[in-house]
Amino acid sequence: MIRAPGILRRIIASLIAPRPQAFLLVAGLVACTGCYTRPADPKKVEMPSLPPKEVAEFLKGTIWQYSDLTNSEPMRVSGYGLVVNLSGTGDTRAPNTVREYMVKEMQKHGFGNPVQIGFERLGPEQVLNDRLGRTAIVRVDGFIPPGARKNQPFDVQVSALENNNTTSLHRGVLYSTDLGPRGADPMSPGAASISLWANASGPIFVNPSFALDDSGATAAQKLSLRTGIVMGRGIAVADRPLVLKLRQPEKRMARMIERRIQERFQDSKIASAQNESEIWVYVPKSYGDDWEHFAGLITHLYFTPSNDFAILKGRQLAEIAKKELENAPLFDITYCWEGFGPAVLPEIRPLYLHENPDVAYAAARAGAFLGDLAAEEALFKFARDKSNPFQLTSVRVLGQLPRTARVAGLLHELIDTDQNLLRVEAYRAMTAVGDASIVSEPIQEKFILDIVPSKGPPFVYASRVGTPRIAVIGRRAQLAMPILFLAMQGRFSISHDTAKNNLKLFYRGEPTLPEVLVESQPDLAIVIARLGGAGPTQEGGRFNFSYGDVVALLQRLSEQKLIVVSDPSARKASDPVAFQLQTVPGIEDPILSAPPIPENNQQRPTTAPALSGPGEYPANIGQNGQSATR
Repeated sequence: MIRAPGILRRIIASLIAPRPQAFLLVAGLVACTGCYTRPADPKKVEMPSLPPKEVAEFLKGTIWQYSDLTNSEPMRVSGYGLVVNLSGTGDTRAPNTVREYMVKEMQKHGFGNPVQIGFERLGPEQVLNDRLGRTAIVRVDGFIPPGARKNQPFDVQVSALENNNTTSLHRGVLYSTDLGPRGADPMSPGAASISLWANASGPIFVNPSFALDDSGATAAQKLSLRTGIVMGRGIAVADRPLVLKLRQPEKRMARMIERRIQERFQDSKIASAQNESEIWVYVPKSYGDDWEHFAGLITHLYFTPSNDFAILKGRQLAEIAKKELENAPLFDITYCWEGFGPAVLPEIRPLYLHENPDVAYAAARAGAFLGDLAAEEALFKFARDKSNPFQLTSVRVLGQLPRTARVAGLLHELIDTDQNLLRVEAYRAMTAVGDASIVSEPIQEKFILDIVPSKGPPFVYASRVGTPRIAVIGRRAQLAMPILFLAMQGRFSISHDTAKNNLKLFYRGEPTLPEVLVESQPDLAIVIARLGGAGPTQEGGRFNFSYGDVVALLQRLSEQKLIVVSDPSARKASDPVAFQLQTVPGIEDPILSAPPIPENNQQRPTTAPALSGPGEYPANIGQNGQSATR
């Protein structure tokens, strides 16, 4: 990560740090203490008084002076769930209380119900007594972001239970699981259903480095396969407002704050004073999961909304920023400027060219969010400058601006560079604004394949949090010809058909996946789509590989330098096309905290359930017994 000098490092942290989904991967999933759950009943809230807050002189008269922001920590939710479609690596061993809870949940969701298609012959006990290792009882953990809105997605982590013989969750599918505070308490596993905050289901993504073949992995590396991520399939079932708590409870002040926020955003439903102590504030859906930006803005609003005040105060803040330089409180000042609205733009435009990059970025960031074209140009200049400490954060801000042809043009220029880190940020920004130049194709509801035009060298990128996406960026890439590629302990191969000058992709099958032979052109995007199961039906069938399988195969192909540019004259044949799996700063590998695998692997139940199809359990059961898409 590029390190930036000065006080604005805090802004960088808030802009490029992993979104709340990434908290899921932190080793051990450290418990979030001191967080709100659902805000308390306003009529029963205790209203203590706190001493006046000491703030800098320029912050007097802001909402921040009179209140504290609460309910602003990620909220941990958990529960117990069922994973199916494993390849002999699962186990349903669990404490009695957990197993009894799972039986009740499975009955509630339709297992054994004669009118539930696909599940009429699959009773709970029959599924849990699977001796073929196709199912596992797991623990599911997630962190609901602060300010999350109803139906907002987030990632969840799925883990094999302690003292359970599950060896890998690769290719597993999590059935619908209720999540709530202390939902995975083994002494009281039904707590998630009582206080329901979220629901999760979907395919599990595990460490792709060992997903295809763990024969050469160390014991610690194999343990990583007992943990996986369900990307973007945790769903909040209720709004989770931010809460401003007055330090000196007073009904008049609570109403003033409510009206000031409503006025700034022109939305009467965005803030609601519950009593003389608390104001609940709802993050506008236009902010997505960027609650930090919204929270910083509302807390730095001044109570005086006039243009004359904005011009005078904006000028004073500009002088503070210039005079104090490295010690300037730019983190606060940039939010104050943004809160004033367009009236402050004449006062901050001269700072876009300031010699101090901290000051220039703080001013340009505020101006860009206020719709100033000059600020957009300044951010674009920062993004093109390799030496600028705000290069990547400038791209991120461009991606947060309203979708316009101008912003799209700026991002197109950045995607043409030879800096892959910068190109990834530009690509993510382009998808955020829905750039029309990107050809996006959903692949069997498993992932999105993006074809991103660029004059730069070919580059392949895959996400590991949020929405599963694979991007082929730049000049078209293809697999090297001729080719002989083996993976999955020899069960999968890619070979060159010289007669037709195309590829043969062959999978010789196993209990959960049938034998498949697919012909494909060598174009990388076409190969990716075929692996995911898209394309015309062929005589040899279709693949049903998961997103994790496809990413693991791409990573292995890249390691063997078998992905090359389509036009041999464009670059040397020996130069491989780069592949990058999304990295998330600050994430610890969950390997170190994974529980050990018991030595006794033979104690499996003796009854296998009948299957609804060739080697697979039916699609996920959703809420109220309704089938849901996997």
